[in-house]
Amino acid sequence: MIAPPWQPGSAAYPGPEPRARTLCPYCLNHLDWSDYGEVPLVRNTPDGPEVLTRAPDEPEVRWRHRTLGAMRQCHGDGDPHFLPADYGDLDPLIVGLVGASAAGKTHLLTAMIAQLERRKAMLAPELRIEPLDGHLRQRFYEDRIRPFLEQRRVLPATRRSARAEFVYALRVSSEYTGRTHAVGFFDVPGEHYHRYEYEDTPFLSLADAILYVADGQQLRTGDDWNPWVPDPGFTHAITQLLHTRQTRDGLLPPSAIVVAKSDMLAGLDGTVAHWLARDDETVLGDLRTAEDENEAAYAFLDRHGAELWLAPFHSGSPTTLHFASASGVAPIPEEGVFPHQNFRPTRVLRPLLSLFSATGLVPRIDTEEPGQYL
Repeated sequence: MIAPPWQPGSAAYPGPEPRARTLCPYCLNHLDWSDYGEVPLVRNTPDGPEVLTRAPDEPEVRWRHRTLGAMRQCHGDGDPHFLPADYGDLDPLIVGLVGASAAGKTHLLTAMIAQLERRKAMLAPELRIEPLDGHLRQRFYEDRIRPFLEQRRVLPATRRSARAEFVYALRVSSEYTGRTHAVGFFDVPGEHYHRYEYEDTPFLSLADAILYVADGQQLRTGDDWNPWVPDPGFTHAITQLLHTRQTRDGLLPPSAIVVAKSDMLAGLDGTVAHWLARDDETVLGDLRTAEDENEAAYAFLDRHGAELWLAPFHSGSPTTLHFASASGVAPIPEEGVFPHQNFRPTRVLRPLLSLFSATGLVPRIDTEEPGQYL
């Protein structure tokens, strides 16, 4: 099937409808997005945020140019914070990353976003994918993509901040839903998930999808298997989701469990080697093998004493399991860089495509029916 050209406002891509009430994903307060007095349009200046207003005789093109890169300011909890200017006009889809410190969440998300940008034209013709905010995209590129994927440097641990905010956000126009979505990603330090610091993870209470990241390296002890696999920190998220969903639909959002750093396991287990060698994340239809991977990954984790990693699978959440590696190789000890040879993201897009399918952003793929999606 050849997708029609993307045309904002066309029948295929009608664009967003204004949303009268929006929940802030940072403070969980309701906002009247149509009220520019309550949620002002601002831009950053050396002297602080400047509220933007349009003069009565200001030409449309000048106003649009002047507001490029602007943000909306929320005062929901008394502490001003900023959201992408169009966030409240779109249908939100919040993705939370969950996992222990050093599990590989930051490297995985970086590789995932970079691969999505590189392959977006071929992945699913029903989608048009763009950055939601240019400044956020540039910061993500300079802080993560450039040092990791271009310079092969090990990224530093995620720093604790005063407030959990988007690390990246996409504008996704879906022919399948007929709407435009703001897809925002949250990545916070792993210690939050072991300390049960719920005040630091408000976004989980709104999450539409969860990416659980388990550190594949923790399955190893030298050249053998670890007899006691550490807790990945998933229980924090499951507990928060179960509690907050009692006031919503009572259902947990779709999730994906990723065995990150799977390259470190391929030499020890043929199951991992088999899946890492597959080239099956080029188009959406590659998800037809997801059920096979689920069964293989579940059996693998159960076989090696990683039952705690399977907690989301038993929580009532629609869950898929994946083998992936953000780098394809282990870093060079003491140097803080990855070797050039064999360095490449491996199967990092499958978890995200699985979540896109499970949340209805794209057609749901029948994972029991072989064949190619067109």
